[in-house]
Amino acid sequence: MKKYLSICMLLALVSIGLQSCLFSEEDIFDESSANRATADVAKCREILKEAPNGWKLEYYVGSNYSSGAITFLMNFDGKQAQIACEGGTDDYIPGEKVTSLYQVKTEQSTMLTFDAYNPLLHSFSAPLGMNMNLEGDYEFIILEASPEKIILQGKKYKNIMEMTPLPEDEPWATYLKNIVKIEKDAFLNTYNLKRGEEILKVFKRAPGTLSIFDVYNTNEEETGESLAYIYTDKGFKLRTPYVVNNVSVQHFTWNTLTRKFTCTDEGATDVTLNEFYPEGYFQYKDFIGDYILGFNSYMTGSGYTEVTITPLVEGETYKLSLPLTYFRTYIDVILKYDRGSGQIILDSQDLGLNSQFQYYFAIAAGTEGYAHPEISIISRLRNGLISKVESTEPFGFYLVDKMTQTNSALMVWAYSSDQYSESTMAGYIEYFRYLMMKKKTEEEQ
Repeated sequence: MKKYLSICMLLALVSIGLQSCLFSEEDIFDESSANRATADVAKCREILKEAPNGWKLEYYVGSNYSSGAITFLMNFDGKQAQIACEGGTDDYIPGEKVTSLYQVKTEQSTMLTFDAYNPLLHSFSAPLGMNMNLEGDYEFIILEASPEKIILQGKKYKNIMEMTPLPEDEPWATYLKNIVKIEKDAFLNTYNLKRGEEILKVFKRAPGTLSIFDVYNTNEEETGESLAYIYTDKGFKLRTPYVVNNVSVQHFTWNTLTRKFTCTDEGATDVTLNEFYPEGYFQYKDFIGDYILGFNSYMTGSGYTEVTITPLVEGETYKLSLPLTYFRTYIDVILKYDRGSGQIILDSQDLGLNSQFQYYFAIAAGTEGYAHPEISIISRLRNGLISKVESTEPFGFYLVDKMTQTNSALMVWAYSSDQYSESTMAGYIEYFRYLMMKKKTEEEQ
């Protein structure tokens, strides 16, 4: 019996000793892990602060990079970040700085987060209704950090993004304006990828994206490939190298005199992207004139009315008087001329205060949804309608969804103030499901 009790006491003591050792080892491990995380956070904070002219972020939008990229410039002081980008909402001037709070912290990994609202960055993640947004991140896992480069991964949408220091002598506004200049100068949407005189592929910019090329074979057959890219102050950069005919290309510079992009990668400097005008391209002046507008309205049914497209900014915009069929009156909307495709675009837009109704009007184009989420985002990613020419004699076109190229919706919404939101929304006052325009002939004038 004594022997049995002695064995039990011995086992109990061993058990207690083992538990004590286990807790001790766990405490040491946790302390070491916590120390490592704290050190990594401190290191990343210092790296962010040490770039004297801030960082350039290649910010990719959309799951699997599906909407392309936009350039952000960021400067960090330990608590606040100054942020600027190449484009934002309609009233944003490229290079204008917006300040907001940020954090470098540890969760499962070291992270850079922008928890305080920033209208530039958060416009890509803000809700657009129906549990949708533009699929942009504002929380980033820091995968790699050095004074020369920081690699981030979006926490939610998983896109990998690169940050590099901006040269000290490069003014932010100048750098971003140079990017915008490239975008505007290289305006066409269609390019032949050539090596010497041989056409390898055809690249077409995808509508409704920031920067995506859809790739076609030379017979216009789709390859199913889409290439995300980002504009630079010299040209553009593909997100990853693209291999065609055993040649790898990624970096291109723009030459406004030759009207082509030239690859600068080793072994591929004879590869170029040469612009060309697509078949069925129309000039700005072709759309000006008097029209018969055919429509189908949810408010009043099908009908016709006379409208006019008049020039506003030469080569860029027009004015169209659009009917409110139930009220038998008209409102002025802005049409954009898309130099890239030779088409006109009716984007979702803010129309301001209407003096007749004493409400603020806004349009949701190409979507059966509210207007206020649409007008809060960058114009290139808004829904909208685009002209699809059906005949040239007489000149006539449909207004169709710019993404699907099928008949689509246009809704005019009324709001009680210029703070367009769900709380100020009064309802819609027009809802078109079909719009077709035919230019008047001389006999019809």
